[in-house]
Amino acid sequence: MSFPRILTAVLCGGFLMLGSVQAQQPGKDLRTCKLRLAWWSAPENAPELALQKDKDRTPFAPDIMALSQVIEYRGEPNAVILKKTVTAEVDKAGKPITAWIPYCSIPVGPNDTDLAVLLFPDEQRGIAQTRVFDFSPEGFPYGSVQLVNFTSAKIAMAIDGTTVVANSRAMARFPKVFSRLSISTFKMAAAETNGEQKLLRSTTMIFKPTARILLFAIEIPGAEEDGKYHTELIIDNLGNKPQVVEPPAPGPKGKAAPQPKGKKGTPPPQPEAPL
Repeated sequence: MSFPRILTAVLCGGFLMLGSVQAQQPGKDLRTCKLRLAWWSAPENAPELALQKDKDRTPFAPDIMALSQVIEYRGEPNAVILKKTVTAEVDKAGKPITAWIPYCSIPVGPNDTDLAVLLFPDEQRGIAQTRVFDFSPEGFPYGSVQLVNFTSAKIAMAIDGTTVVANSRAMARFPKVFSRLSISTFKMAAAETNGEQKLLRSTTMIFKPTARILLFAIEIPGAEEDGKYHTELIIDNLGNKPQVVEPPAPGPKGKAAPQPKGKKGTPPPQPEAPL
């Protein structure tokens, strides 16, 4: 079952340190990891992006709430995403000079092998913040459900009577991994800071051993009580092989490599910051 996409403004804490891009040197601690990249909601004018890999750049165009862009990363523990920018300088022909500058960074731990990365654009500052999830077979196996709480309340999720609770700005994994197709009762409730409890959802859901689900609880500040809380889903199906983004082949001198196109459609809302 899918939930509707709803316009929302998520008040979340956390700040992102933009790392400087440095050339790799012998003896440095290098990390090797798959990076699955997606917009939470794309900016109105999506920038051209590239992942810095040693001295090379791998251009990519994220989809919205779909982890279809995968880059095999090998580099420093702080992976840096760059955006293409037109500078105020001009070349000898009078044409503006472009430059690649840091847009956001992704921490890659020594044991990370497969990370899902949501990009939260901040158009006023010209950067993005990130939310990173472990997508390794051990950390998030198929058949799993993970609750991500972007609200100021505690959120409880119950499936077939088994309940997990995610604190405000935190996550909780449902303890069961579904090994077969299951039609289950599903309930979600919020316990607010003033002690009030609200039932948000009571329905039936289908869970599969070939799918893993990130379930986001979202709060709209200032909304009416009936419209205060909403949900978003990202479902990763085993049968949907992600597209691996390869480094571009060198093009003719003076011409930029072609950029892949992102998925079209109405994007989800722009939150203030990731969890």
